[in-house]
Amino acid sequence: MDNNSITVLSLLIGLFGLIATLVGTYFTYISFVNPIIRFKKYLKKPKNWEYFQGVEQYLYFYRYKKYPNFQIVIDFSKEVVENFHEEWINDSLFPNKENNASYYIRLEAAGIVLSKELFVSLDGHNYFVPVPSIKIFQNGQKEFYYSEQQTRLADIIGKYHFGEGIYEFAKKQKRPILIKKS
Repeated sequence: MDNNSITVLSLLIGLFGLIATLVGTYFTYISFVNPIIRFKKYLKKPKNWEYFQGVEQYLYFYRYKKYPNFQIVIDFSKEVVENFHEEWINDSLFPNKENNASYYIRLEAAGIVLSKELFVSLDGHNYFVPVPSIKIFQNGQKEFYYSEQQTRLADIIGKYHFGEGIYEFAKKQKRPILIKKS
């Protein structure tokens, strides 16, 4: 082998090693350093989540099938607000107004809480939907909206009396609820 061949071979091996190091560093980062990135990626596939009943009847778990240490946890023993009501709610759609309550759902990875989202149970638990975020303008006008994460969570754990979905639910409310994309 001549010197030029050895130099080219050495450069190719070095370049391959550099690329492998960068790819390995990226996978290490998303796997261990920042699990919320993985969680957001997994929320994009609602069919890959499964319901899992824990020991306590008031705890509901939804876990990602491939990586079950990623879980969405609902604790129905911890109401945030009893008799929940906000101006966006279309009262005519929910005859049972006495049993509305809000709950935090937790997004967990390996038992560590990564994020929380507020959901509301309406009409005697016939509906379980996210509480919309509010943007207040300088003139006092309010805009209600669902973030992309809220709609993805609603696709996994949401409950609708007539099997509609978050988009139909948002359209039927007293105050329109926008659905925002990232």
